[in-house]
Amino acid sequence: MSLSYHAKDQSFRLHHSRDEQPNPQHFFLHYEQGFELYMFISGAGSFSIEGNLYELEPYSILMINPNELHALNIDLNLPYERIVLSFNESIMPPVMLSGVDLFRSFKYRKLGQNNQIPTDQVRSSGLLDLMNKLMELLRQPSAENEFVAKCVMVQMLHTINTLAESKIELTDSSTKTTKIHDMIEYINANLDQPLGLDELSHRFYVTKYHLCRIFREATGFSINQYITYKRVHKADELMRQGCPMTKACFLAGFNSYSNFYRSYRKMTGKSPRDGKQG
Repeated sequence: MSLSYHAKDQSFRLHHSRDEQPNPQHFFLHYEQGFELYMFISGAGSFSIEGNLYELEPYSILMINPNELHALNIDLNLPYERIVLSFNESIMPPVMLSGVDLFRSFKYRKLGQNNQIPTDQVRSSGLLDLMNKLMELLRQPSAENEFVAKCVMVQMLHTINTLAESKIELTDSSTKTTKIHDMIEYINANLDQPLGLDELSHRFYVTKYHLCRIFREATGFSINQYITYKRVHKADELMRQGCPMTKACFLAGFNSYSNFYRSYRKMTGKSPRDGKQG
């Protein structure tokens, strides 16, 4: 049974659905405006997050923060079922948290790394039971159930933090993987600077052809596509903080407003003015 629920105060939304014939147009490159927990239930495929590829297994969970660009690759020949829980830091008033940062496991990771909680941990930690409890509450909507649902989410976040902080991080030390991660870190730290292929190939001691090939192999995106998406995301964040559109455009690294406008509209389906208001 599918479920789509939006909190009255816009602090979270949950979507549970099953596609008998998955539509590839639904699985485009994108980022979220909040934090996301994605539980894969059935089907086959993989999730690319900032250059790391995660193979999907039933009831595994991916945690994604607003700065992580990601894309889904699903086998279109199999039914596809998932639960997506998106929320922001307003799910609980700060006075109730006593300074605790519930979202620290989302925020304080390197981009694209340690995103996945494997199925065995989802089951043994109680996360699967908590997700089922959350669904049960939201299928019977009421003000009280919505509040209790938020308490369940707090428990889920606490469990995720406990898992993350007890985990020994395993890193892929291959030269190619390290180089891609270094590139991604450099690009994200320098979006307001020129980031052409010549500059990047010189900085990372690799030919432009090889650079383009290994970047696409690792991330699923071209370098230019990745940079443009990241710049649009940065401009979007700046505008939401009250920055004027033209100023946000240049602070995010675009060389003209017209280029920014086209890129923003292509990526989000709306104009920068609409995005600023939304």
